[in-house]
Amino acid sequence: MPDGVFTLAVLTPEERLVDTPARSVELRSSDGELTVLDGHTPLVTDVVPGEVKVEPEEGDPVRLAVHGGFLQVETGPGLEPENGGDAAAAPSPGARSTRVTLLAGVAELADQIDVPRAERAREEATVRVDELRAATGRSGAPGEAAEAPATAEELELTQAEAALHRAELRLSIAGAD
Repeated sequence: MPDGVFTLAVLTPEERLVDTPARSVELRSSDGELTVLDGHTPLVTDVVPGEVKVEPEEGDPVRLAVHGGFLQVETGPGLEPENGGDAAAAPSPGARSTRVTLLAGVAELADQIDVPRAERAREEATVRVDELRAATGRSGAPGEAAEAPATAEELELTQAEAALHRAELRLSIAGAD
């Protein structure tokens, strides 16, 4: 790999969404914003729901909606891409390379998000959240302390709010919000 370039794979249980040489990947973990570049310190961290931006070695930036997962950064001598590599192109002695793997339960490329479906999901979730907030007496006001759900209705409200957040994230990444 050229200097400043590392291998990146974004994987879900269903498919390998991204498998490319990259110059950077930006995402959010529970510790805050994170940008990974070639030579990054080895790391394993969580990925919170949000946008992941990839700057590939060539071509346009890639944007993904990721609904949580884990990131592993490996840096060491002669790391090969996960899908194999050219054994004849052995690294020079002392050469270090970086491999980044993002494992996500659910992730979508921005240009593959079904916007009408996400809009319907947002509308349905909004209605359900409003119904459940009225039934539980929770206002959902900003800054309201989120306590562990104590009743089935509160649990259902928490799940409906998560569905609303997922739909809004998908629409935001697709540029349709």
